[in-house]
Amino acid sequence: MNNNENEGLRWFLQGRRDGRTAKRNADNADYEVACFLFQQGAEKVLKAFLFLKGERAILSHSTLKIAEQCNSYDSHFKAIFEACEQLDIFYIPTRYPNGIPDGVPYEFFKKHHAVTGQHAYSRIFDLVSPYFSSLADSH
Repeated sequence: MNNNENEGLRWFLQGRRDGRTAKRNADNADYEVACFLFQQGAEKVLKAFLFLKGERAILSHSTLKIAEQCNSYDSHFKAIFEACEQLDIFYIPTRYPNGIPDGVPYEFFKKHHAVTGQHAYSRIFDLVSPYFSSLADSH
């Protein structure tokens, strides 16, 4: 395995784990945590793709901006732009009380938010995972 594959795989595996952990949080009604972890998982698998392609400086936390960068390598990434927009909304307000007017994240985020996050994450994961299928088989 070359360095690009190794670094990409590390990010892919953590992004996959974040998605699984997000699902467990959603199942336990910890919806704000689930939403954030779906966003984080998607961010990591998208960055994994870019690392696989040889990128090194990926500083953004916006899944949309990262997907746009991925799209320069594969035009199929355009199909997930809307899913990325849905996830980017979860980046700040799921974690900080001042991200929700006069409330706190655990009171605001509901099951339908987590369902949206899971669906968006799954679309992104399903697009990226074939690039790692042979690399991730043993993990």
